[in-house]
Amino acid sequence: MSIIKISELADAPGEGQGRKIHFEHPFTYYRYDIALFKAGDKYYAITDACKHCGGSLGRGRLEGLLAYCSAEDHPWNIKTGVYKFDRTRVLPTYNVSAEPDGLYINI
Repeated sequence: MSIIKISELADAPGEGQGRKIHFEHPFTYYRYDIALFKAGDKYYAITDACKHCGGSLGRGRLEGLLAYCSAEDHPWNIKTGVYKFDRTRVLPTYNVSAEPDGLYINI
């Protein structure tokens, strides 16, 4: 596991908003697309691509802890990664820590 900086605090989404973030892991060079959200003064990160249609969660809308994909409005829980209508469908989630110099995930 690695702790990776994904955003400056000034660039982080506001309360009730999300954002798609693309980055490359500095050691493995694996490319990630994650959706970063702020809900209830806490940041959440989840894999950006919807498993149903490939739409972006970070470019969709957020209602509470449910992120709706931008393409077909499929709802995913940003805390658990679970799809609202089928608990067997899960997207990876990542712990986010807010530090004075930015946001970091453990990946």
